[in-house]
Amino acid sequence: MSKYKDFFVDVMMSEELELKVPEEDHIQESFREGIVMFCSFAAFGSFPLLGYVIIPLSFPDLPETALFTSACAITGCVLFLMGCVKSLFSSNKWYLCGIETLLLGGACATVAYTIGQYMDALVG
Repeated sequence: MSKYKDFFVDVMMSEELELKVPEEDHIQESFREGIVMFCSFAAFGSFPLLGYVIIPLSFPDLPETALFTSACAITGCVLFLMGCVKSLFSSNKWYLCGIETLLLGGACATVAYTIGQYMDALVG
């Protein structure tokens, strides 16, 4: 077996380590997945920011607290929509995926906001 190093490594990966042996075109596939991930992140990540662009143009006298609240609502809608889209690729119900993504994303956003407030109080 040691004469055939590629075969030996493949057997070790699959049998002993229980890892999936990469396909021949794994570099191209990884690059394609990275491009899709970047485009998805850029598209879905821009939707909450639109709340800070479109809403002030539509309602110029809106106070900052209302602007923040509307941005949070838009973010929540986008997170729920992302979960619904995710359900197309799983066997779960669309509303459960939406709620799960909304809760996880909301928890992450809350932690990030809290850390930001703490750092602002610490520095500023």
